[in-house]
Amino acid sequence: MNYYERIQRSIEFIEDNLADDLDVHAAAAEACMSISCFYRMFLAITGCSVKEYIRLRRLSCAAQDLKRDHSQKIIDLAVKYGFSGSDSFSRAFRKVFGILPSEFRNRYDAADNLQLFRKADIMNTEFDRQDKASEERYPDVKVIKEMQQMRVACFSYFGEAPENHAFAEMKKWVREQGLSFCKGSDYRIFGYNNPDPQSPEETYGYEVCITIGDKIFNTLEDAPEPGRRETFDKVRRRVLPGGRYAVISIKRSKDGGDIGNEIMAGWGRFREWLEASCYVWDSRPYLEEHLGFDENDDHIGGVELYLPVRKLPGSRSVINTDIVPDTIEPCTVAAFRVSGQEEMDSISAKAWGKVISWACENGIRSEDHRIFEFNRGFDENAEPFQEIMVTVPDDFVTDDKEMVIKKFQGGRYMTVMTDLQNLLQSWGAMEQWRKKTHTKAGKHQWVEEWLIEDWKFPAKGIKIFYPLDASEMP
Repeated sequence: MNYYERIQRSIEFIEDNLADDLDVHAAAAEACMSISCFYRMFLAITGCSVKEYIRLRRLSCAAQDLKRDHSQKIIDLAVKYGFSGSDSFSRAFRKVFGILPSEFRNRYDAADNLQLFRKADIMNTEFDRQDKASEERYPDVKVIKEMQQMRVACFSYFGEAPENHAFAEMKKWVREQGLSFCKGSDYRIFGYNNPDPQSPEETYGYEVCITIGDKIFNTLEDAPEPGRRETFDKVRRRVLPGGRYAVISIKRSKDGGDIGNEIMAGWGRFREWLEASCYVWDSRPYLEEHLGFDENDDHIGGVELYLPVRKLPGSRSVINTDIVPDTIEPCTVAAFRVSGQEEMDSISAKAWGKVISWACENGIRSEDHRIFEFNRGFDENAEPFQEIMVTVPDDFVTDDKEMVIKKFQGGRYMTVMTDLQNLLQSWGAMEQWRKKTHTKAGKHQWVEEWLIEDWKFPAKGIKIFYPLDASEMP
């Protein structure tokens, strides 16, 4: 189970024992956590402390009991829900609901207006609901809507057996700080390939991270951006990005042996799920959370795999025309690109403004040329940019140094017509169509062809060109 499922399990335990002598340590045991880790994770996930949650739920249940049966004695409710007496119960009730329980019992209108504290349902509030087919076929894959970013100390080793070397260095540093991987399980331990190998034979790196507080974080130096083929000179710091993640839990075999094969199988399961889902992989680092360490800080437990994903916008219903194959033959284009850290609307306005101004100055009619556009697409972590290409004759020249004359190779595509209002949703629908039909995507550049009259907006239409792999060509 992942952290969210474990906290939900503790909530079920709490709910079953609200009217009993509730032991918080037993609730922590239900979550398979130390008491300190349980307190911290419960607050992080639910937004309130364990004790506050229990107090508010008991008072809400007492209010519901009174609403159902106005004859109940206040002292009986106080005892039932763990209060020392009717006075302490009444004070707590009024503090939360703004009315004494004795007054609430005699006012029927108050019962209807009372804002009760409801049972926490983490699996519905914190996780995406997937389509029925995916949930039935992949019940072990959950999608966290928004995992919070984490401040960590980290060490990356590049070379042979990088996991072993990275863990060894982090163990040494952790002990120097008076910490421990296993000490109460108060820290979360993550790892990921840094950089990721492009083939099984290629040398790669592995980075081990441990969540830390601000005091230690502020003493460390920043780690370089992920992807460098190097070993860190010392333990450094970074912020692991938050966002939407798919998560799957991996258990170690009963013999306690190496868990590597199970982890590889888990990533393979992710690949199958991703192809059948309404999500796509995101460029944030994937994470492996290592659970369970012994007194020597050796990993003896399971692993939770976190795959960064983005939900595809739109559905097939936004596409009102047929999806048809088409080819863009290699052609000469005049291209202009704008990039930077501005908002995409600003970048787009600059790109189109420049191209339209240049075209009008050179007597280029939009009706006589094809106009293509592409940008960073769904990759929100890439630098924003927009490139616009206008087809021109092969011997075309221009004195404008900002306009680049180049060859656009084009290729084979699946296409559909849409408009600006439905553009983003149509791209999402195209990707879902590709998954559903098991069509293999090509690696050549996707584009949109904008159909514009006299360089005036809005465009008459926009044609999406989704690249096809050569094996898909008829």
